[in-house]
Amino acid sequence: MVYFRFPYRCLFNLLTVCVLLGCTVVCGCSELQNRNELAPPETTTQPITRETVAEVLSDVQKNILATESAPQFDAVPMAPMQRPPSIAETMAQLRLEFPGNVLDDDFTRIQEIINSETYLDFLKRTYPQESQFQNFDEFWALASVDEARYLELLNKHFKPPLPAPTAEDVDVLHYMALFERNLNVRMYHEPVVEINEVMLEMMMNEPVHSWLEQRFVDTGAVGFLILIKLLVYHSIMVDDLQEEDREKIHALLVEHGTQKGFLRVALQEPVSLGYVLKDFTDVQVFRRWVDGEFSEVAWWK
Repeated sequence: MVYFRFPYRCLFNLLTVCVLLGCTVVCGCSELQNRNELAPPETTTQPITRETVAEVLSDVQKNILATESAPQFDAVPMAPMQRPPSIAETMAQLRLEFPGNVLDDDFTRIQEIINSETYLDFLKRTYPQESQFQNFDEFWALASVDEARYLELLNKHFKPPLPAPTAEDVDVLHYMALFERNLNVRMYHEPVVEINEVMLEMMMNEPVHSWLEQRFVDTGAVGFLILIKLLVYHSIMVDDLQEEDREKIHALLVEHGTQKGFLRVALQEPVSLGYVLKDFTDVQVFRRWVDGEFSEVAWWK
């Protein structure tokens, strides 16, 4: 075998490195050129306008009315502790502390009951996972967010090109659910409500408008179709939840009578009670709602 001796080994090594670098640069430029050729054209981000949101709401309303049946969701109840305090004993104590009608003309007595030490202690021992609260409103703010149910809805309808659902999506859907439930009840109190205008204002304000901008502006027509479908089934879900609350409250009032039954609602269905106190201003309207008089009322019907 013949060996070649190169007198300037350092120079040889330098030349070798230069050749390799040159090949790398050529290949890199070629790859970059190919990537540029294959890359989709850049799109210009357009803000979500009032007109766009109005069109989305119109499509949502049409699709809800065209939907024959709502999707089925398994309810995810709050998990109580293994040995909660006795409801009968707590009721007896509350009746001693607050005699008279539990359901009065303006929800005054029930407000006193749910912020009493006896009742709050009952909640803390029955729902220890929500124990970081000082009053009923703080408890309800924690317990009313049914994260599992919102995530089930999001995972079913939040498809690519949208990213995976996040806690922010849950927060926005919960905010919209609170708004829609309140709007439905407003229609019981106020026969004439500019429904579409109210819904449009909600979607054009925070936190919904920023959520629409962040989630759907860059997704094109496909993203807006997903948005319409998501809002359709979200509104149906809200209507179902409201009807579930009505049925639970109605059953307790029928079984135990109006006064004891309403106290049972506070003890057995505190989240449902929170919605009642948040949304209803007229006890007589509340009674008519419980009896099913407004069961066909929803903002999109």
